[in-house]
Amino acid sequence: MPLLLTLLATLGLGVLLVFPRQEAVPDEPRPPTTVESNTPAETREGSQSAPPPAGDPGDIRLTVPRLDIRNLPVPAASTQEELDREGIVRLGETGLPWVAGSNTFIVGHALGYPETEIRYVFEDLEKLRPGDRIVVKSAGKEYVFRVYDRLTVRPADYWVTHPVVGKTVVSLQSCTPYPTFENRIVVRGELIS
Repeated sequence: MPLLLTLLATLGLGVLLVFPRQEAVPDEPRPPTTVESNTPAETREGSQSAPPPAGDPGDIRLTVPRLDIRNLPVPAASTQEELDREGIVRLGETGLPWVAGSNTFIVGHALGYPETEIRYVFEDLEKLRPGDRIVVKSAGKEYVFRVYDRLTVRPADYWVTHPVVGKTVVSLQSCTPYPTFENRIVVRGELIS
């Protein structure tokens, strides 16, 4: 009987993983739950979200050498449905790399769905280490970021999309750990050039 209950619970979890349909846009900040972080608490707590920057981001492309991601187009989007279709998106309400003090927030699947364009884009996100480069290109300009932080948070911790006090950052987020995907890993890089 316990084996049957375990099997049913596992199947039920599998159905939840295949059919999540939540909005990916932050609604309001939540108190942080950080499992792993080197970021001072004052930069994580109480950050005020800036109004969306002006200007058309145009074509944003992402390069992450350690993950073997090269010149990958990243569309702006705001729903889970768009993320599930594309596999990687920049949250449309977040910052742009050329705006000082912004947080360019990019979300990608670790394990997508059969219909997902790019299914495993951030499968190895946890392999990024402090000092690794993240490059965002747009309109012929290149913005180079250096990884400085890695956090593990709950899905409802939308505060991670807010600007980080005193920094211009890019944040890469995916689900973790495999196979439950109950948390989110966020890797942050600070603009260096």
